This record gives sequence, structure tokens and C-alpha cells, in this order.
Amino acid sequence: MEDQEKEQAQLIDELQALRTIIALQTNPTLTQTLSSHVVATAMDAIVLIDAQQRILNFNAAAEKMFGYTFAEVAGQPLTMLMPERFREKHPPYIQQFGETGVTSRTMQSLGSILGLRSNGKEFPLETSIAHIHFEHEDYYAAIIRDISERISLENLIIRQYDSLNTLHLITLDLLNRRDIKDLLQFIVDQAVMLLEVNYCEILLPDGDELVAKAYTRNNPFVSGNRFGRDAGALSWQAFDSGKPAIVEDYSTWEHRNRIYDGEAFHAAAVIPILIAEKCIGVLGLTRSKPGYKFNEEQILTATRLVASIALAMENSRLYLEVNRLATIDELTGTHNRRAVLAIGEREYQRCLRFERPFCVALLDVDHFKHVNDTWGHATGDLVLRSISEEVFRQIRRTDTLGRYVEEGESAENVMGRFGGEEFVILFPETPLEGTKIVANRINAAIQNMLLTAEDSTNFHVTASLGVALLNPKADSLLDLINHADQALYQAKETGRNRVCVYTSNTQTE
Repeated sequence: MEDQEKEQAQLIDELQALRTIIALQTNPTLTQTLSSHVVATAMDAIVLIDAQQRILNFNAAAEKMFGYTFAEVAGQPLTMLMPERFREKHPPYIQQFGETGVTSRTMQSLGSILGLRSNGKEFPLETSIAHIHFEHEDYYAAIIRDISERISLENLIIRQYDSLNTLHLITLDLLNRRDIKDLLQFIVDQAVMLLEVNYCEILLPDGDELVAKAYTRNNPFVSGNRFGRDAGALSWQAFDSGKPAIVEDYSTWEHRNRIYDGEAFHAAAVIPILIAEKCIGVLGLTRSKPGYKFNEEQILTATRLVASIALAMENSRLYLEVNRLATIDELTGTHNRRAVLAIGEREYQRCLRFERPFCVALLDVDHFKHVNDTWGHATGDLVLRSISEEVFRQIRRTDTLGRYVEEGESAENVMGRFGGEEFVILFPETPLEGTKIVANRINAAIQNMLLTAEDSTNFHVTASLGVALLNPKADSLLDLINHADQALYQAKETGRNRVCVYTSNTQTE
């Protein structure tokens, strides 16, 4: 009601202002001043028309936009400023707008339309329109904005996107390969065809050696696939310099590796694989046809190929890293909610299949807001990290946080941060009594922790836990978690710093 009153008051003010402006236009001096200092200096075009849609006013911005002087358009129909194909439909539109009783329409509501310059060129524009009724006469004021540059920029962005998308499609096979071993072998196989070579290998650094990780042979050479600086002189030259290293005939090169003598290698080239000017490996190429050297264009092609190789390798590394980060809570290093639910669903299905018990515990830090309010969020973060570390110590010692076992292996307890100061612990293949023992052990361990705030104050915290056992005939994973949450709520309601087990009545243990 208050907002409506404010809106009505605002509309009344606007109408009063319009009446005042129109009334003041009877004063020629003031009209001329207003026109020169307001309308004339506006960056947007301002066009005033009467009920017959004849142009009554046309500011300097409108003159520049449409290419007409005010003298040329004064008294002329507004339709002269629009393409001919729209002229017939436009007058009824203005008339209909006037009959609606609506006082204005914004640029956003009207969308983009087309204008016509004096030279016959069409251009896109946006306009706002206001309906003014004064002394039994209707007037319409339009504020017009040329959006040609914006549309051109949008079209440029679309074209650039299409260009980048084409480039993406060219390297799609590389970027879609996530497994690094498969990726490297695919690169080698493609390089042989693209660069017309008989042998290709990718070597990556390992300490003082370069190690062949992919090659065109089924097995590495007799002496192995690790090369020190003497054994892999050409490869190390490219790796150290960050530039292609080329020899016309490797079979007669004084620094050649003798293990290749039986291969009849002639032209050889090694191209560094660079990421941000750092060499992360090399692509080695050789040809067996005498006199078939690598020319400048072929080296350029090879250089472009390794640029895609570097991108694909970095993409593969980042993909693995992003996947890891997507499952880990940054603050505590435990699983995040999404990951623990995914693991929980797999364990839930596994326990159903093999008819094994499955328990869940929810842990919530007691009076956590008090910690933040008293010592700040940095100390609150310390509490959460310390509790997650303590919980992990208390669950099975043989478990590994963040590892999911395959079927046939022994199950593990899994811990994750469920949000805020709440943690969830999964106990697959664990009966209720065993889960209660661990939950009480966790409760006691947290209570005994001595923490130090940023102001050096020592303090203790406690936690409440809710435990629930899966009913395989009735419960989904979310049901199980919800039951644990109900038990946690009961623990909070009955005094905190305790463990509650979900039953039909949810009682305290």
C-alpha cells in the first residue's frame, strides 16, 4: 500500500511537472532558453509531434542522426523518418497508443526499430515515447537513440565467436581426450599423418632425463625410453632453448644416439611444447627417406600442432584439477555436499545390493555463531578445520579421506562438509551400535580439543550429532540423511553436546 502511494505521488509530480513545462512554453523567452540549454544539448534525438503526427520540434541530436535540419522536417509527417514499408502501419499505432491512456513507454518495452536517414540509409534505433494531453490537444514526445554501433559490436562479437568455435572444432579431438596417456598417443598418431614422418615421439621431463611417453613403435628401443643429455642431445637442445632443433640427416649427425642406427633416420626435428613460455616436453619427428628435409612451412605446421598439443595437455591437467576441486570443500579439505551425496548414493546402492547395513551421522558445531561473533570468522574457520581433522582421526584408521572403493573391496567411512558448520559422515557396512560408538568418540574428542583464538584466548567447543540407520525397505539416501537430521535436531533440543539416534520417537543415547 505504501509503495502504491509513493508511485501515485511520483506520477502526480511528473504530471504536474509536464503541465508546468507546457504552460511555461507560452513564454517565448523561456521556451527559447529551455530549448537551447536542455533539448538542444541532449545526446539523444528528441522529436515532438502533434496528434496528426506532424513534426513540431527537432533537436540538434535529431538533425545529426537523421541528416535533416529542423527547417526541412518542420510540419512534415513523422513517417518521413522511417523506411517506406513501415509508414502505413505506424500512424494507427501512435493513435492506438494515445487511446490507451498510457502516458509513456520505455525503450526496453518498444524494442529495436528502424529509422531512415536523409541519404536513404536505414539504421537501428531505440525510442521512448511520452503522451502529453494539454488544453484538449494531444502531443507525443519521442527520445530516440541510434544503436548502430552497439549492433555492429554485437555482430562483431558473434562473428568472433563463430571464428573461435571453428577453431575449437578443429582441435576438438585433442581437447576431448581427458586421459593423458590416450591423449599423447593420439597426438603421435596424428602427427605421423599430418607431418609426413615415419617416426614420432613425445618426451616429457623427469628430473635430469627426458622420458618417451608416447611413440610410433609398440615398444621403446632396446636401451629404454629415458634419455639423459648425452643420449638425447637434439631433444635437450629444443627443451633448453624453447626453439625447434633440426638436423638434415640424423644418421650422420655427430651427436646422434646409436640406438637409432638401425632405424635409418635421416631428417629429424624436435619441437618444444610450450605453456606460458615454459617447456613441458618435446615432440620428436624423423623421416627415413634420404634428402626429404623439413622445410620452413612444415616446421611452422609442426609448431602450430604443438601449440594445440600444449593446449590439450593443459586442458587435460586442468580438467583433472577442476574435477578434484569440484568435490572438495576448500576450507576443510573434506568432501563438499555435492561429492558426499554422490558417494553416498553409490554406497547406498551397494549396501542395498549386498544387504549390508548403512548408517549416516550429521554433526553440527554448538554455538558456532558465538565463536564468530566473539573472535571473528578467522577463528570460526579454525574451528571448522580443527573439527574436520579430529573427526577424520576418529573414524577408521584404515580409511582414506576422499577415496571411494570399488565393489569387492572393504567399504570406508566418508566425511564431508554439508554446509556452514554442519558435517556428514557416511558409515557403509557399519551396524548402528558401531556407528554410535564412533559418534560418541567423535563427540568426546571434539569436547577435549583446546583451541586458540586470534587474540590468544584458549577455548573449547562442543558438537551435537544425529545418527540414523538405513531401513532398506523404506528409505532412500535422502530419507536416511533426513532421519539423521531429525536426530541432530533432537540432540540440539535436549541440551547439545551429545549424540542422538533416530528411532520412531528419536531418543537420546
